[in-house]
Amino acid sequence: MEEKHADPVFSDIRREWHWVKPGIEAILAEDKFLSFRPEDVYAACVGQEAHLWTTDDGFVVTTGETDPFSGERALLIWLAAANKQGQGLVTVHEQFFMQVAREAGFSRLTVRSSIPKMSNYLTEMGWDIETIVYSRDLDDGQ
Repeated sequence: MEEKHADPVFSDIRREWHWVKPGIEAILAEDKFLSFRPEDVYAACVGQEAHLWTTDDGFVVTTGETDPFSGERALLIWLAAANKQGQGLVTVHEQFFMQVAREAGFSRLTVRSSIPKMSNYLTEMGWDIETIVYSRDLDDGQ
């Protein structure tokens, strides 16, 4: 029997901070290239530059991006955390966020992740890889 998942709900980060902050901290601990702090996410949500969406399954933080050359607007799924991994929540909530993006005037939905298995998962679900960024610190002694 397929498990039911409620649509995400636009939420006030002030009310949800007690459980969202540890999720953001866990994301930051997994990716050394993320340069923001949990408080930056909080400030972006309070300032309405980003939006918090919650479900019983976890949370998503979205923000908008504009291509500086084409002017194309994309809704970026900036952060996402599931209470339980492996539920396929990207697929479960993809149509919801596509509709949110359309209604807000965005022309695309984007996701970024440094987790290699996300690449295979997302491309199997019909997403395209636009770019992969590799970097190397200059102070590595070479």
